[in-house]
Formats: sequence, structure tokens, C-alpha cells
Amino acid sequence: MLKAVYEGLCSGCGGDLSVAEAEKGICSLKERPLCLAREEALVEEFLRFFEEIIGKPRALQRLWARRVLRGESFAAVAPTGVGKTSFGAAIALFLASYDKKSYILLPTTLLVNQVVDSLKNYTDKAGFSAYFNSKGEGIGVLYYHSALKKDERERFFELLSQERYSILVTTTSFLARRFDLLKGRSFNFIFVDDVDAVLKGSRNVERLLLLLGFYREGKRWKGKAKGALMVSTATAKPGAKTRLFRELLGFDVGATSYALRNVEDFATSDESIEVIKGILTRLGAGGLIFARNASEAERLYEALRESFKVGIVAAGDKKDFEAFERGELEHLIGTSYYYGTLVRGLDLPEQIRYAIFVGAPAVRLRISEMAEASPGMLRALALIFRNHEEIRELLPLSTLERDVELQKRLREVLGRLIKEGKTEEKDVVVREGEVILPDVRTYIQGSGRTSRLFAGGLTKGASFLLENDKALLNAFIQRASYYDIEFKSLEEVDFDRLAREIDESRAQYKRRAKLSEMITPALFIVESPTKARQISRFFGKPSVRVLRRGEEAELIAYEVPTPHGCFWSPHAWVMWWTW
Repeated sequence: MLKAVYEGLCSGCGGDLSVAEAEKGICSLKERPLCLAREEALVEEFLRFFEEIIGKPRALQRLWARRVLRGESFAAVAPTGVGKTSFGAAIALFLASYDKKSYILLPTTLLVNQVVDSLKNYTDKAGFSAYFNSKGEGIGVLYYHSALKKDERERFFELLSQERYSILVTTTSFLARRFDLLKGRSFNFIFVDDVDAVLKGSRNVERLLLLLGFYREGKRWKGKAKGALMVSTATAKPGAKTRLFRELLGFDVGATSYALRNVEDFATSDESIEVIKGILTRLGAGGLIFARNASEAERLYEALRESFKVGIVAAGDKKDFEAFERGELEHLIGTSYYYGTLVRGLDLPEQIRYAIFVGAPAVRLRISEMAEASPGMLRALALIFRNHEEIRELLPLSTLERDVELQKRLREVLGRLIKEGKTEEKDVVVREGEVILPDVRTYIQGSGRTSRLFAGGLTKGASFLLENDKALLNAFIQRASYYDIEFKSLEEVDFDRLAREIDESRAQYKRRAKLSEMITPALFIVESPTKARQISRFFGKPSVRVLRRGEEAELIAYEVPTPHGCFWSPHAWVMWWTW
């Protein structure tokens, strides 16, 4: 068989590269390793550090380490459970040992506390001297969230003004509300856990760029990044706000079109307390109960507390969460809000076994609220009523964001159609002067707490949707089908089998250290930019990376997680290379 020779591709000597050299990873002429990057020694040191404080790093985490230590900014578009948050905390601590500053942004108070607890654990394992929201010797960690007491907040602000920290940990709301305290500072590494929460604030992208060392002159951005930005997401919705990421940092935020979950979904139109009690009794400990709002959560808590070991979780109060984590409570009640404490970032794969949604997550828009509707919401509503002649006359809405008159006209037409309650769509409810849009993304995130990725696959979970509004329930089931989620009726539940399979997957989870890696990076090179873009979009909205040589784009890479069967195959890079 003929052996290929790659002209001029040997990184060791600059000459031709043979297949034998590529397989051995050694340049035969210079007798040195191929592709030995300048940061390789530092990467290997970090990987040993990571294994010491957490365990053997995943292949994706090794890839991320190389990027961060090379100073590259990127979006980690990866499924929940891969270890993005633990990686962000670990590499921030590693960089702190080299006198580098890091900023970790998290969507909830609960996650801030979890990351701070992890950092305390990591510093102990690494033998580092560290101090938290105080003065001391070694690595300083400052953290802020809304639940801090008055004296704790005052001490935090004092230490922040004195820059007595190596690692700053806050909620994303701090970035918007307290950015004046961070102006003029820069960080070597910024980790954004859940970029969706950051992008809610229209100026947050600009704030992140300022913290990386860029500055504005008039309408133009200037300067170079003094550090790396890593944005973590499993379900990000890219948009115009992230354009600056590509222009200045060379990457776009991407999004997957499916969710990584091994969950059995059940639905019923009966949301009575008796049904909830029946599920809790049959499946036992490990239930998350999602209510429509805080008052509903309180009502459920009062109705269940006498018969079950339940706790209630609200922003800023982690007492019951910690009791659940210790096994003192068996169930937690919270709200089904997309950025809520129980929906985002809760990672307890052994304890959390199933979820109950008392009320289908939904977004409601009334005619009275039409004046405040964003251009994005107007566009979504226009899609619902697209078959009406008055809407078709206004399409394609390409100038909607900047055309005030078009927005005004669209609001008038939509208000009239909503009042009439006419729509042919089956995945939305229009009645009594309001539109109800099923919020499947929140359902996927919340139910995803019951099914987590590990080396052996996915732990199994179950999710129960209780909604007494049959029109909304049917619309929700219809919209969920677009995400390959199929609901069974509550009468079809074999509780004994379900409980057994849930427990068996968690028994396997406990043996995960002995199992092989499930997700690894893979490189797929094609001959044209069009083909690279098309192939990557088969699997979702890819994250785009632009690597430059000077001002010229030398390499365009589309990165996207790819599903394969019931598990996930390698993280694929589809690339087009141009010289």
C-alpha cells in the first residue's frame, strides 16, 4: 500500500512529513517531538495539578487547558455534566499560583457558594495557603452574592478596592450592577458559566471586553486581550450581542439543537397534591419539585412537609439545599424559572433522581404588555400568526430591530389578532387576550438535573409534567416533540421498573473511575468553507473560531458536539484551512 507524504508539514524540521513520523509523533530528521507547543510544559503541569485536586481530566478538559494557557478565548459548547465549572475553578486556582488574576461569573447565588466550597477543597488538596473574603497570606479569593450579611458585604468591598485577591467569584448580576467597582481592572482569565445569563444585559459583552484589556475610542474598539475568556454553555442562543466576541476575540457562541439526557417523560392533566404524593411515595428520595412561582412553591411546601422530608430553595437561602446534599432532606421545591436556582447548575447526580413540574413552564404575553414587547418577541409572535394576510404584508421583518414604524405597525396588528384569539399553530395557546408559549428550554434544563453525563454514559432520570390546563399541556407536548421528547401518560408508569433502572445507573456512576472516557475531541478537515459550515450545522449552531495570522484569517473552525446513537460521539471540529 502506498504511504502518504505531507509536503512541508513537519513541525520539527519544516520539511515533508511521513505517515511513520506522524504515527510516532517524532521528527526523524531532528529527532524531536512534533507539535510541541511552547505552553506544553505548563499544560502538563496543570493536568497533574488537576488530577491531584479533582481526578483524571477528561479529553475535553485537556483541550480547554491548552486553549486557556495559550491565551485563546473560546466558547465551551458542551453538554451539562462534562465538568466545565470544575475546570474553570481549577484553572483559576492554578493561574493564581502564578500570580495571575481570574474572574469567575456564575448565574446563581447557590453556584457561587458551590464554587467557593470547591475552591476551599482544592486549595486544601493542593496544599496552597489561601484566604476567602479576608486578609491573609497566599492566594486571595473574593466572592460576592446577595445573601452576604452587611458586615460581609462591607469587608468584600473594602478588599475589592484594595485588590487583595487573585480570584474573584460573583453572580452575573454583579457585573451589570457593580461594574463601576471593576472599571480600569483587567484579568488574565475570565470564566463565564452560563453565557445566557450574561447576555441578558445588553452591555455585558462590552464590560467583559473592558475587563480583558480592550478600550473604546469613539465607536471603535482598540487594544489586545490581556487574557483569555472562556464562556460555558449547553444551550446558548447566539445573537448580535456576541458579534464583538468574533471581531475582537476570534470566536462565536454556538448552541446545540438537542439535549443530552436519559430521561423518561410522563404527563398528566391532574396536578393535585394526591398525585404528587403518589409519585414521591413510589419513587422515594431524590425528587426536585418545580412550581410556577414562589407562592406556589410555598403552598406545595406546606402541603407536603408533614408527610415528606422536603425543603424549599430560594435565591440567597442555601440552608435546605445543604441539608438535601447531606441527606437530611429527601426532596427540594423551587420555581421553574430558566435562571432559577434549581433549574441551572445544580449538579448532584447521585441524590437527584427525578423531577416533578407542577405546571408546565411557559411564557405569557398579554395585550396590555404588547407595548413593552422586544423586537425578538414581536418576531416570534409574527411567526405564530404568519398565515394571516396582515402579517404577510409586513414580512420578512429584516429591518425590525431598527425600524420603529414597523415595530409600531406590528404591535397593532398582533394586538388585534391576539384579542381575536385566532391561530392555526398547535404548539401555542392564544386566548382571552394573551399568548402562552410553552417554555421547553426550561423543562429540558430542569429535568436534565436528573440525568448526568459520566464516563459510563448517562445516569437515568424521570420527569413528570402536571398541568391542569389541557390546551397548554397539549401545546407543550407538541413543542417538546421538536426536541425529540415524547411524553407517556401517567397511567403507563411502571414505578418498580423505573426506580430499579434509576438506581442501577447510579450504582454504575459510583464505579465511574474504572470506566472509559465517553467524550473526546475529534478533527474533521474538509476542502471548502461552505462544506465545513454545512456539515457542522447538521448538529446544531456551531461555535465558530477564527485563527488569524496578522490581520488575515488563516483558519476557520466550526465546533459542535455531535450525537451518535444514544450517547455522544466526539466533540467535532469541522475545519477549512486556507493559506
